[in-house]
Amino acid sequence: MTNAKTEMAKPQVAAPAAPRPLRRDAERNRQLIIDTAKTVFAARGLDASLDEVAHEAGLGVGTVYRRFPNRDALIDALFDDMLASITRIVAESMALPRAWDGLVHFMTAMLESQGRDKALRDLMLSRQKYLDQCELDREEVVRETVQPALYDIIGRAKAEGDLRPDVVPADVGVLLISAVGVVDFTAPADPEVWRRHLAVLLDGLRARAAGDTTVLAPAPLDDEQLDLCMSGWKYGTRETPRRRS
Repeated sequence: MTNAKTEMAKPQVAAPAAPRPLRRDAERNRQLIIDTAKTVFAARGLDASLDEVAHEAGLGVGTVYRRFPNRDALIDALFDDMLASITRIVAESMALPRAWDGLVHFMTAMLESQGRDKALRDLMLSRQKYLDQCELDREEVVRETVQPALYDIIGRAKAEGDLRPDVVPADVGVLLISAVGVVDFTAPADPEVWRRHLAVLLDGLRARAAGDTTVLAPAPLDDEQLDLCMSGWKYGTRETPRRRS
């Protein structure tokens, strides 16, 4: 006869834990949210709401918020893809034998991608606002990968005699930002007309025969000044930036 106390003392074996339900569905939903956000942000810019993303994805708002608690978290996830695209463009530009061709490819490809993607234009035209919201220090990635490559292309293009010698990297940065503004400004009327204005811009960067080049004045911006200009600026409006000490 079995002792009742012994029976009670036997350890209870827990039932096997059931697998988390909807694990695959949850991952599928996460990817759907990211893919949909790319489309929504590309069309409407980074100010589009998570509610809009949820509607376009055909998901409940709660499902979206469980994966991304706020819009900034979703922007953070998308920014990696955008940086990867810029890094790819830089690598393609570096691979071209002639540095001038690399510079032309870089500027053209950047504007092509931003012509298709309003979210990327928003990042370009007001990067500090969104970089400040990102969880990771992605601006450091730009400084360590994209910026040195662009400096190299500009240096070689001048050495090869194709780029005017008085142009500095900050000049190219300002001109590219200006060209992004052209893309945004002209898109409602003709989404391809920016190519005409880019051709004018590139012609101004071309090296000329001695005595046939306009002297550039005043002195160009340095990198710190360019960062100062970018801080708080968006589509021609600005919050007063603070100069770094």
